[in-house]
Amino acid sequence: MAATARRARRSGGLLIVLAVVLLAANLRPAVNALGAVMPELRGSTGLSGTASGVLLALPTLCFALIGFAAPAVASRIGSHRTVVLALLALTGGQVLRALVDGTWALFVGSVLALGGIAVGNVLLPGLIRLHFATAIGPMTAVYTTMLTIGGTVGAGLTLPIEHGLGGSWQTGIGMWAVTAGVALVPWLAAAARHSRPVASTTRRIGVLALLHSPRAWAMAVYFGGQSLQAYVMFGWLPSILADAGLSDEAAAGSVAIVVGVGIPIAAVVPALLGAMRRQGALVVGFVACYVLGYLGLILIPTSATWLLALLIGIGGGAFPMALTLMALRSRTPAGTVALSAFGQSAGYLIASCGPVGFGFLHDLTGGWTIPLVVLTALLSVLLATGFVVTRHWEIEDDLRG
Repeated sequence: MAATARRARRSGGLLIVLAVVLLAANLRPAVNALGAVMPELRGSTGLSGTASGVLLALPTLCFALIGFAAPAVASRIGSHRTVVLALLALTGGQVLRALVDGTWALFVGSVLALGGIAVGNVLLPGLIRLHFATAIGPMTAVYTTMLTIGGTVGAGLTLPIEHGLGGSWQTGIGMWAVTAGVALVPWLAAAARHSRPVASTTRRIGVLALLHSPRAWAMAVYFGGQSLQAYVMFGWLPSILADAGLSDEAAAGSVAIVVGVGIPIAAVVPALLGAMRRQGALVVGFVACYVLGYLGLILIPTSATWLLALLIGIGGGAFPMALTLMALRSRTPAGTVALSAFGQSAGYLIASCGPVGFGFLHDLTGGWTIPLVVLTALLSVLLATGFVVTRHWEIEDDLRG
C-alpha cells in the first residue's frame, strides 16, 4: 500500500491525489441524500409516486445527457477547468434547492447539481489514466472507494444531522453544498497548473464513433443495468421499508448499509478483476445477491432487514466493476474518456427508466411486490451483458475495424 501511494504521488502529485479524492467523495451525497429524505419530502410537498419517480430519475437522466457533452467541453477548455465548472454547478444547485421554496427550485437545483456530478463521473476515469498511468488499478480503487464512502455518508448521516440541527428535508439535501465547496479548492489549483486541454496532447476519439461498436453497447447496457438496480434501491428502498412498518430513520439506515457495504467491495474489485481469469464469476455472484435481497423484500421485509440490505449492497459491487472495466477495455486516455462517456451516458439513459417505472408500477398496483418482481427479472440483462464486458477486448480495436 505504501508503494502504491508513492507511485501515485510520483505520477500525479499530492495535489491531484487530493483533488481526485475530494471530487470522488462529492459525486454521490447529493443523490443519496435525496433518497433518504424522500418519505419526508413527499409528505411535505404532496408529490405523487410518479412525480417522485421523475425526481429520483433525474440523476440518471442528467448523467446521460450532460455527461455525453463532457468530453467536448473538456477538449476545448481542459479537463481540469471543466471539473471546476462542474463543482461550481454542484455547489450552486444544492444551495438553490435548499434555500428557495417551491417545487421548481427543487427540480432546477437538482438538475444543476446533478449536471456537475455527470461531468465528474465521465472525466475522472480519463484523468486517472492521464495522471496515474503507472497506478491505474490502485487509483481506480481509491476513486471508487471514496465515491462509495461519499454515498454511504449521504445516505446514513443526512437524517441524523438534519434532525440534530432541527431542520427540514431542505436542510438535509442542502448541507452537502459545503463539502462540494471544499472540493473546489484543490481543483482551482490544479486548473491553474494544467491549463492546456487534454485534447491538445492526445488524439480525441469522438463519442459517436462508438455507436457502431457492439461491445461498446454491451458496456453501456451493463452499466445501465447495474445503475438501474442501484438507483431504484437508493430512491425507493426507504419507502418500501417505511411502508412495511420501519421508522424513517431505520429505513434510511438500511440504505446506508446498502451503500456502506460497497466501500470494501470498491476497494478490492479492481484488484480482483486484474487477478481473475474468469471475471464473469463476479457478475454471477453480484446478480445472485441481488436476487436473494429482492426475494427477502417481497417475503420478509421487516425480518433481518440488515441482512437483506447487506445482500443488495454486495450486488451493488457491479458498479465499481463497471468503472474498472471502462479503464481496462481501453489503452489510451482518449479511449478511456470516450468509452466512459458513451457507456455512462447511454447507460444512465437506460437506467433513468428505473425509478420512474418502479414508482409507476407502485401507483398502478398499490404495493411493492410487482415492482420488485420486475426489477428481479431485469437482472437477466445485467447477467448477459456482464459476460460480454468481462471478456478481454479494447475499444480502440473496434474503432480501427
